[in-house]
Amino acid sequence: MEAEFIRWLKATLPQQSRTQAGIGDDCSTMDLAPDLTPVITTDALVDQVHFDIRSQSLRVIGRKSLAVNLSDIAAMGATPVYAVVSLISPRNFKLSDLQELYTGILTVAEESGTLIIGGDFNSYDGPLIVSITAIGTVPRADIKYRFTTQVHDRIFVTGPLGRSLTGHHLTFTPRLTEGSILAAHPEVHAVTDITDGLVVDLDTILPGDLGAVIQASSIPCRHPSDDNQSDISHALYDGEDFELLFTVCSDAKIGSLTDALPVDIYEIGVVNKNNKIQLQLQDGTTQTLRIRGYEH
Repeated sequence: MEAEFIRWLKATLPQQSRTQAGIGDDCSTMDLAPDLTPVITTDALVDQVHFDIRSQSLRVIGRKSLAVNLSDIAAMGATPVYAVVSLISPRNFKLSDLQELYTGILTVAEESGTLIIGGDFNSYDGPLIVSITAIGTVPRADIKYRFTTQVHDRIFVTGPLGRSLTGHHLTFTPRLTEGSILAAHPEVHAVTDITDGLVVDLDTILPGDLGAVIQASSIPCRHPSDDNQSDISHALYDGEDFELLFTVCSDAKIGSLTDALPVDIYEIGVVNKNNKIQLQLQDGTTQTLRIRGYEH
């Protein structure tokens, strides 16, 4: 089955040549523009941790496996170029199972302009593992880091949060266009993607003694219910939202940014020097939030 799968990959993916990156050699070459800075990220997704092959299609699982990497690329303001895919499959997988999984990966690759240029394959008596490394490029002056937040920055997100595990974590679209637009705006200071939960990921972009106050009434909640307190809790802690979380200079004119972005953005709070993250409720009271979130 492994030989059949490799033959299928060779017929499906581009082959490496002197002028084309691709598969077929011990290593793949990469042609990266000299005026751009490369960025690289990797994620390993495991059955029963990041997905469930008992109830989720292999095509959707493959889609997520590349999309989570592209979400990291988006958070740096970069554009994806290449990816390397390594699969460790259960021994009982058939060739059609591997093809279905890879079709999901290729769908996202084609949508995002990402070229699969290599990888590895093994099978064993264990759960499915999909490990992907993605490489992107970005103008050096546009790179967005986590550590560049400043006091009094305004805090924004690119979409609704919470209850991602009802399906969004498998079907989300990486915010690549939004990431590139944010990168081109110098008023945007820091960017990350929300994978472990709003509170945890906000904490990662608050260096030193910086803290933040989040307005409960301003948090966009996915699938809101009649229980606002529950909605807010899901938005704060669920994770796997893959929206972009970013900070903007306090005196920035947000209109130019909102006009450029293809999605609505939501201002949810402000950065301060309190060295903690607080939630301001509608009655004006605040509560300090525990730094916790979704644990894989």
